[in-house]
Amino acid sequence: MKRLIPALLLLLLVPIGAFAVDLYGGLNAYYVSLIRPADVMSIDTAGLNLADFAFGGEARIIGGPLWGSAVSVYSPGDANLPHRIDVLLDGGVGLPLGIFRAGVGIGPNFTVELGDNVTRIFRAGANLRLTGDVLLGPVSLGVSWISKIDFNRASILDAFKNPYGQLGVALLCRL
Repeated sequence: MKRLIPALLLLLLVPIGAFAVDLYGGLNAYYVSLIRPADVMSIDTAGLNLADFAFGGEARIIGGPLWGSAVSVYSPGDANLPHRIDVLLDGGVGLPLGIFRAGVGIGPNFTVELGDNVTRIFRAGANLRLTGDVLLGPVSLGVSWISKIDFNRASILDAFKNPYGQLGVALLCRL
């Protein structure tokens, strides 16, 4: 029995190792105000300013249907919102469909708020991420939807039923 468990784990890892592993890196930008997908077309662009966006980088590793990513963004804030740095880590599964790839992932996120009026400097939580990418040779142009959640079934289901989140775009290059 002691040998059976490592043998089963090895048999599960061999198919994963058969997939080519790709590493991508690049830039991203997010609209940081929480919105629903149905509200995207009705966003009032007249009142937008730099504090409504976050800018940063992303690294993504893809092996067959499995992927993991690390996103780091800086939100400049304004008089009402503090400056902050967000780091989002997630792992998930993706479905390649020709030049398109769709995926869903979940993972932890960390926020460091900067400024004089900050009450809590460090925050931790979780995120649910939906992605869609167009693969153009070594370049990936994608759209992501990130909802902040708790690690429990009710919170994850609520994120799908009532999807408030941040909408972002990423331009990644295969390294």
